[in-house]
Amino acid sequence: MRTLEILREDAQDRVLLECSGRLDATSTDHLTDYMERLVRQGKYHVALDLSRIDYLSSAGIRALVVQQKNLKALNGHFYITKSSENVAQVMAMVGMSAMFSAPDHQAGALAKEEQQDFLSEADQYIFRMQELDKQTTTTVTCSGEPQRIMAGDYTQKDTRAVTSAQGKYALGLGALGESFQTSSQRFGEYLLLNGIAAYLPADGSNKPDYMINHGQLVARLTEVYGLHFSGPFSHRVLFEPGQEASALELSLWARQIARLTGYHTWAFVMIAESAGLIGTSINVSPVGGRPLFSFPEVKEAVRFTTEPAHLRMQTVSAGVVSSLPAPECRDFLRPMKDSTWQAHIHTAVFPYIPLKKNDSSPDQTIDHLLEHAGLTDILHLLCDDRPLTGLGESAFLQGVCWVVPVEKFINYP
Repeated sequence: MRTLEILREDAQDRVLLECSGRLDATSTDHLTDYMERLVRQGKYHVALDLSRIDYLSSAGIRALVVQQKNLKALNGHFYITKSSENVAQVMAMVGMSAMFSAPDHQAGALAKEEQQDFLSEADQYIFRMQELDKQTTTTVTCSGEPQRIMAGDYTQKDTRAVTSAQGKYALGLGALGESFQTSSQRFGEYLLLNGIAAYLPADGSNKPDYMINHGQLVARLTEVYGLHFSGPFSHRVLFEPGQEASALELSLWARQIARLTGYHTWAFVMIAESAGLIGTSINVSPVGGRPLFSFPEVKEAVRFTTEPAHLRMQTVSAGVVSSLPAPECRDFLRPMKDSTWQAHIHTAVFPYIPLKKNDSSPDQTIDHLLEHAGLTDILHLLCDDRPLTGLGESAFLQGVCWVVPVEKFINYP
């Protein structure tokens, strides 16, 4: 028999849990499981009404302390609004009453003023936008010839050395290594993320590898083609589901980012929980003139997702989205489900761990994921629009993205 009952009440900026019964060794698992589900839903601000708790043991206190520390580490809040006589007495005796006091409402109101909330009526997702630097823009450098992957005939003269650096982002096809000779048999999908180089070697292993800048160690790769841009970002946009929402497809995400920012073309980095990824990666390096996409070679040379992949995993995506693509980038962009938009997006996949929501840049969070979760896959996201059998488009449950408008595209000479 359950000794703790929990009723949930949602407000715009918090979740209130009305608890009744006993908070002891028997019931702490119920509270822990409930809190884990809330965090997975992106609810980091939780208030407790303990006015109907009859008994609070040391095990119950420990459970409260653990949840308070967990949410504080995520820049969230976990506090008590009402206490029964027993709870108030026990908390005072152990000197923890102040630990669970309500957060500063004035600070919360100030943070709220810095954001604009927007509810999408089409998909029932809530978007919160924060302006970081409205005047900033970026230039996207387009390097190489992506269309030649069909023939698989890249040679040394088609590649260039790329160095990872702070504030720099890129995605494309390449391999860790400083020369064509050492990299030519491993060219695969890659991401450069602010001093981190990660890629999926096209050797059939499906084992991604990465290198992080540290001291004199600098991550370098040999690139076949790529899109390069730099920070800082102009806006940070958080999105989370409303009560009736299920998942947010990429095209709907793009539409709402455009609606919020007014941008027609932008570069972005996004950290989000996957609701199913649709995409591809190559198993064979595109050199030597072997056609990767001809039948029957395509069955071994290219890996396609046969169903929405990596459900409920944590992801880091980077890319360029446009409704008015410039001539310099048209070979790089592919139609999204909503054909109004075209994009080139690569996504790195990690096991799920809860993450902070209000970092002003994605850099610390990406470092945290690599250190504590471990990279499991990299995909080039594509829309599978085949009649009847098509899987559709990648979707996400919740996340945060950093965007910057593209001022111009240039071709690498």
